[in-house]
Amino acid sequence: MVGPSSDQTKTVPLAVTGPYGETGIAPLPPPPTGSESGVVSNFDDRKASANYGTWLAGSDKMGGGKSTSSVQTVAGGANNSKGALQVSGELVAGAQFLWGGALFAPGGSPSESVNLSGKKTISFWAKGDGKTYTIALTTEANQGGMPAMKQFAAGAEWKQYSFPISDFQTDGSDITGLAFVSAGTPGKFEFQIDEVEIK
Repeated sequence: MVGPSSDQTKTVPLAVTGPYGETGIAPLPPPPTGSESGVVSNFDDRKASANYGTWLAGSDKMGGGKSTSSVQTVAGGANNSKGALQVSGELVAGAQFLWGGALFAPGGSPSESVNLSGKKTISFWAKGDGKTYTIALTTEANQGGMPAMKQFAAGAEWKQYSFPISDFQTDGSDITGLAFVSAGTPGKFEFQIDEVEIK
């Protein structure tokens, strides 16, 4: 702490380095191969594939709930592209927190984190049944806790959404998943996403 007197101090962060610039902090791993362009998936090959990582269907059933979800590609994406990812299912009472939707695991599985600290923005296009949906970013630092979330509306027409990664309370260095889900209220849901980018 520094200050002119004992009752007027401020805490100042200091970085102590060794004579050759050593910090004692392990360097971050390189970003995953395939993430360079920023494009995750455009689904134009009509497959639920990604330039890196994996797409999965997920729901509260993973924690003992009863909700269901499925993902499949369909013809006709945003900006007259060839395909999109359709996410559908039903939220069923039975869990403390109801959710279902699509999960993107950038490391290949929801338990593996990747370093995307060089990226600043998550963007995608969405349309659907008119309901409000949730995008959530999970990190290794927040395992077991409630992830940071933002909402988007899936209306009848395609609309682009963009969120700064900093809005999800992370620097992007330990991302384990990106979820596009229906959450909270029981009932059926259906929406589509396309041109998903982390750039």
